[in-house]
Amino acid sequence: MGLTEYWRIARRRWLVIAAVVLTCLAASAVYLRGQPTTYSASSSMYVSMATGTSVNDSYQGGLAAQQRVRSYLDLATSATVAERVIDDLSITMSVDELRGKITATSPPATTLIIISVADGNAQRARDLANTVVAHFRRLIDELETIERDAAPAARVAVVDRAELPRSPAGPQSGRVLALGLLAGLMLGALAAYLRDRTDRTLRTSNDLEALLPVPILGIIDEGRSGAADETRRMRTRLLREGQAHTIQLTSLSPRSEPEVALALAKSFADTGRSVVLVDADTSGRGGSERFATGEGQGLAAVLRGTPTAEALTGWPETGLTVLPLGDTDLQTADLLASDRFAGVMTELRADFEHVIVQTAPVAAAADAIAVAPLCEHTLGVVELGATTGPQLRGALATFGSERLTGAVAYSRPGSRLQRLVGRLRR
Repeated sequence: MGLTEYWRIARRRWLVIAAVVLTCLAASAVYLRGQPTTYSASSSMYVSMATGTSVNDSYQGGLAAQQRVRSYLDLATSATVAERVIDDLSITMSVDELRGKITATSPPATTLIIISVADGNAQRARDLANTVVAHFRRLIDELETIERDAAPAARVAVVDRAELPRSPAGPQSGRVLALGLLAGLMLGALAAYLRDRTDRTLRTSNDLEALLPVPILGIIDEGRSGAADETRRMRTRLLREGQAHTIQLTSLSPRSEPEVALALAKSFADTGRSVVLVDADTSGRGGSERFATGEGQGLAAVLRGTPTAEALTGWPETGLTVLPLGDTDLQTADLLASDRFAGVMTELRADFEHVIVQTAPVAAAADAIAVAPLCEHTLGVVELGATTGPQLRGALATFGSERLTGAVAYSRPGSRLQRLVGRLRR
């Protein structure tokens, strides 16, 4: 895989990456909220040895001081120094607790010692640091004095006393959040790659063509300028393949796609032919509310005995006549499979040049199987980006590929985020 493919994965799975990044940032924020605020006060010291005045003596003294510094670092955090500080300041703190607050460091190849004390109170951090330094120096004097009243062999001089900290030393919010962001990007990229490799969603017409036993008669990307032309091409293909008086459209995806049936019906009406669009989608998502104007009793009432002419409603601006679904009941689905619906189809074929019937998704109802014998063409609509390979195979196995004339690849308009919001609203 090249960089181009990784970039495509990132574009397809940006929601996964964003979700992981936000999760990591939220976890970092929660971690920071649980960390106490600490202040750090530091004091620096210089270690020197009592030597002669020659250059060689000074050099040897410098080396000896560097060697002693290594031992002095351990002495600065020793229990002895901690005990003396506690006694001196009369604080209620254990020796181990105080030792945990003290750090002693020395820059390489120097005789400098830096003692730092971290505490939740800025003033106490400063006082502890200065007191630790004072008792550390006394301890060094005691250890380096060989004879009573004699000068110590090594001397520790304070260069900078500890000052009151102006700002907290921790937690380091910027660093923790930056690490959270970096971790989120890395984990998000990994999650996006794994999701993409295991995703069986059909995204292109090539993916769809590999699974279909029938040709794809149309590739409709709703909202794009070429959608109308693609619908015209689909209309032409249907007319070339023989009679196109009655056409059923059913969804092979999990949900209904009434926009395709409406677009095809309008395309036929644009040629000046008389067209009726029948909403026989008993799932309730056939789009009657979108494309039906006026009030009519609908197909459900016709199946119960109402005359067909009383349920038809016109849509003048499109040139269509619409038979909406109407108020359904428990018998509506069964009546679609009865002779009553066959009689309705006979009436409509006699009155209109084209009858476009939209039925419920194959996965939702058996209506499409019952209606298929009454239509010359049955088209399966597949929504790209929202249908997986197993879902399509299941729909084909349920419906039977021998009943299909062709398929329509359909894409909804808008960005992926807009489509996601639209699905949640539905």
